[in-house]
Amino acid sequence: MTPPVLLALALVLAALTAACAAPAAAPEPRPGPPPADPRVRTVAVLVFEGVDLMDAAGPAEVFIVAAEGKAFRVLLVARSRDPVRAMGGVLLTPDATFADAPRADVVVVPGGNLRAVDAGGIDWIRRASAEAEATLSVCFGAFLLARAGLLDGVEATTHRWGLADLAKAAPRCTVREERRFVDAGRIVTTAGVTAGIDGALHLVERFLGPEAARWTAEEWMEHRR
Repeated sequence: MTPPVLLALALVLAALTAACAAPAAAPEPRPGPPPADPRVRTVAVLVFEGVDLMDAAGPAEVFIVAAEGKAFRVLLVARSRDPVRAMGGVLLTPDATFADAPRADVVVVPGGNLRAVDAGGIDWIRRASAEAEATLSVCFGAFLLARAGLLDGVEATTHRWGLADLAKAAPRCTVREERRFVDAGRIVTTAGVTAGIDGALHLVERFLGPEAARWTAEEWMEHRR
């Protein structure tokens, strides 16, 4: 071979050798999901003799699983730590009492046998709500908020069977019909029973964003909002 050809072959071999020896370029990192709110919020769920099980358990499940269980701590609060029987006889064991419950970021007030909630329970609802970011009533739980004076000057809803009576119990409240939930700022009220899930998902969206609420509803609970 002539010298120019040999030189060209040498240059090609040198380029190939360098290309094989060079480390592969690292792939561009893919953007991850937005960081979750690092704060773990405490959710206090009121329970009492004859509490409606779904009223309490529906929202509790939403908060328990939101952000894969990393965003909320759920506690059951009652007059004492003695087990209480929900509607249907299911036993629930409270985690805290009205006297020693920690400050809650979210207070959940379910319906059921409202006569079982005495003045001490109403006082706890009032005190806990004053310190919370949001209070969520489910179904007839709105009547307990009315007794605590928390519906004055706000919009609210409840189970359709109780709409007229709620207007009488809280005459300074604007009662809304045909609404799964009503957001009045720090007070969120829902319609009957399963609507508590919608109210809780609404609060998840408020605190953690729409994607967290979507994942909780669609991926975990298979719930249509």
